[in-house]
Amino acid sequence: MSDRIKWLRTVYEDGRHNAFTDIRLFRGSYYVCFRSATSHGSLDGEIRVMASADLQSWEQVALLSSVLDDRDPKLAEFGGRLWVLGPTRTPDFPDELRSATRGYHFQSVAWSTADGEDWSPGTVLDPIHNRFWRPREHDGAMWVATHMTNPQDGHETNPQDGHEDYVPLLRSTDMVRWEEISVIHEGERANETDIEFLADGTLVAFVRREAAGGAGTPLKTARPPYTQWEQHEQPLDIRGPMLTQAEGTLYVVGRYMEPKPEADGGGSWRDTRLYRVGNDRQLEELAVLPAPDYAPHRAGDNSYAGAHYLGGGEMVLSFYSGTADRAEVFVAGVDVG
Repeated sequence: MSDRIKWLRTVYEDGRHNAFTDIRLFRGSYYVCFRSATSHGSLDGEIRVMASADLQSWEQVALLSSVLDDRDPKLAEFGGRLWVLGPTRTPDFPDELRSATRGYHFQSVAWSTADGEDWSPGTVLDPIHNRFWRPREHDGAMWVATHMTNPQDGHETNPQDGHEDYVPLLRSTDMVRWEEISVIHEGERANETDIEFLADGTLVAFVRREAAGGAGTPLKTARPPYTQWEQHEQPLDIRGPMLTQAEGTLYVVGRYMEPKPEADGGGSWRDTRLYRVGNDRQLEELAVLPAPDYAPHRAGDNSYAGAHYLGGGEMVLSFYSGTADRAEVFVAGVDVG
């Protein structure tokens, strides 16, 4: 385990696949949300929400479900309420209904609570075809990057494989109805994208892309009104990206995909890593997060972190690790000083 990891605790395990996490402090308690399902790719995902007053003892406070496959939940606070947002997936379309570019249909749903105990029914977010990532508050509104397959309004798609390759920036004042402000990235099989506002108003986006040839994950920046984006290339391939800040420094957490030599069978090694973002928009590795003993070495299922800065150089990260059929949710205290 990395020397920077001060402690590690299990939030939830039940022998099933628990994954895709986020963490947030709300009204004096820490909340962790994640998908709970049979496996990584199964169609029975529900959103489990756990709470703790001390980051040690955790209890379930909600099990949220749209009846469809709920995935990738993210936490946000707005209007005095704690929100959980996440995309839902329908079952695979039968051949006669399958389009040339999409085998599944996605929409995103939000639930909220004022006290952490009583939760609202799920509300389908507008626009419907977007897969929402992590919302951020700025200048009295909420902002989010989404991604989508088969975009509307004439935007180009990739007809060859149908993978998500369109990432817009959306803005909302009620967390339900969202308007498109700009396009962060288009093409190169771009999908999961996290955003973070810096103190000077700069908006930073970290864009997962999976174009052939092993494209890295670029950082992109925009100044108000956030309609023009500048791209900063960096070579590392990071999946499930998360951006966070502490004392003016920007950090990235995600699943680092390192190409394996052909002698080792090809493909990629994969593990969850924490990075510091330098002034040159390049990533400096700080820590590799651990995996349970049953997970194959650097070949398991992991990442999708959330973060909360405690102060004094200590950051709490939520993440998951295991296999495609069994995974556990953890929190770790990490020294970023």
